[in-house]
Amino acid sequence: MIRVELLVLSLLTVLSVVIGDTIGYLGESVTLSSGANPSWHITKITWSIYNNDTWIATFKGKNSNTEWFRQFKSRLSLNTSSGDLEIRDVRRGDELVYSVLLTHSQGEQQISKVPLTVTERLVEPSVRKVFSVLKDGLCVMALQCSSSVKDTSFSWEPEASFDGAFWRGSPNTNVSIVWTSYSPNRNVTFICTASNGLTNASKVVRETCQDEQPKPDVVVEGENRVPGIVKLLLGFLFGCLLTYIFRESLTCLSTRFNKSQSINKVGPTLSGVEKNSSLPIERS
Repeated sequence: MIRVELLVLSLLTVLSVVIGDTIGYLGESVTLSSGANPSWHITKITWSIYNNDTWIATFKGKNSNTEWFRQFKSRLSLNTSSGDLEIRDVRRGDELVYSVLLTHSQGEQQISKVPLTVTERLVEPSVRKVFSVLKDGLCVMALQCSSSVKDTSFSWEPEASFDGAFWRGSPNTNVSIVWTSYSPNRNVTFICTASNGLTNASKVVRETCQDEQPKPDVVVEGENRVPGIVKLLLGFLFGCLLTYIFRESLTCLSTRFNKSQSINKVGPTLSGVEKNSSLPIERS
C-alpha cells in the first residue's frame, strides 16, 4: 500500500522551472525554449498563456496542434523532440509570459515560465557632420548621431589616442551631438553607440580637418611667369586701342553723313533757279 502511494506521489510531482527573458525582434522569428532535459523522451507538450488556461500549441502521442489561438494563427512551429516553440513574424502583442508543461515517458512532468520581451532591432546609427571650421589653429567640429528607432540612447567615444577637447551634448529624442576641437592635418576617429536597453549598435566615423594653404599659381612647364602688373598694363593699352579705333570709325561715319545732307539741300535750289531764269545754267 505504501509503495502504491509513493508511486502516485511521484507521478504527481511537477518540477517548476523559470527561464530567463527571451528577446524577440519585430518581424523576425524567435524560439521559446522549453527547458527540457535533452535525455527525455517527451510524450506530451502543452504551451499556454494567460495563467495557463489558454492553449496555443499542444502535442500528445502523434498529434500536434498549433492553431488553438487566433493571435498566433499560422505563426507557430512546435518541436516535438525538444518541446521548443517557434514564433514567426513577432509582433508587439506577443510580449507575454508563456508556460509550457512537459511530460516524459517516465511520467515526470515539468512546467516552465518563459517571459518574452519584444523590441525593435537596432540598426547602425547615422552620423553626419554639423559643421567644421578652422579657428585659432584648431579644428572645431560638431557631429550628430541619430537613429530611427524610438527610445534610443547614445554614447560617444573618441579613439584611444585622442588628445583634443571633447564635449558630449545632452541627447534629445533619438539625437545626440558631440563637440570637439583638435589640431589639424590628421585623421581622428569617433564612435557613436546607440542602445535601447536590450541591444547596442555602433557607428565608427573618421574625420579630417586640413589647414587652408594658399594655392600657388599654375605654370606650364616651358612657359615664363608673367607678372601681374604687366598683365594689367597690357590690358589697359589694349582697351585704349579699341577706344581709339571705335572713335575714328564714328568720326568717319559722321563726316559722310553731313556731306550727304549738304548735297540733298543744294539739289532742290538749283532746280528752282533753272525754272525762273531764261539763261542756261551750266552744271558742273
